[in-house]
Amino acid sequence: MSKFKKDGSGNAPALNTASLPDIVFMLLFFFMVATTSKETDPTVQVNPTTGTKTMDLTAYKQRSEIDFLYLGTPRNPNRAQAFKMGYALSLDNIVQATSDGLYPTNAVSRWKKDKFSQKPARMTAPLESVITCIKADKNAPSGLIFDIRKELQDIDALTIAYSVRDKGNI
Repeated sequence: MSKFKKDGSGNAPALNTASLPDIVFMLLFFFMVATTSKETDPTVQVNPTTGTKTMDLTAYKQRSEIDFLYLGTPRNPNRAQAFKMGYALSLDNIVQATSDGLYPTNAVSRWKKDKFSQKPARMTAPLESVITCIKADKNAPSGLIFDIRKELQDIDALTIAYSVRDKGNI
């Protein structure tokens, strides 16, 4: 009766996967561009204080205009005994301490000068405008923070920021 016969097999046509590699590479490229990586995992543990009316420094960080200095308790419990007050100074993920457990705050100026000399060629801002962000524990002795500030002032690195946890605008 009809010219066309129904074939009983009913197989679905094969899925065309020719564009699958293109889609995978587009996703890979998207995640490579959209994600940021953590530069270092500091060797000291910092419990920051809270503050209000804070400013986000992410834009400066992406332009290599910010250096981080950590002051907190060492993550390694065996290493914590080497420090008299239990607080260590971490510069570029290296815990700085002398044999008697004192903090060599004079190492801050040398570290800052060395770090500035290693900045990329596109970084043309003078040392005075490079931000030094101090991430200090809320229970850290303020005398150490003042010593760090004094060392930075001696080399004219006058732009200093303090890292805090934002409590919101009250």
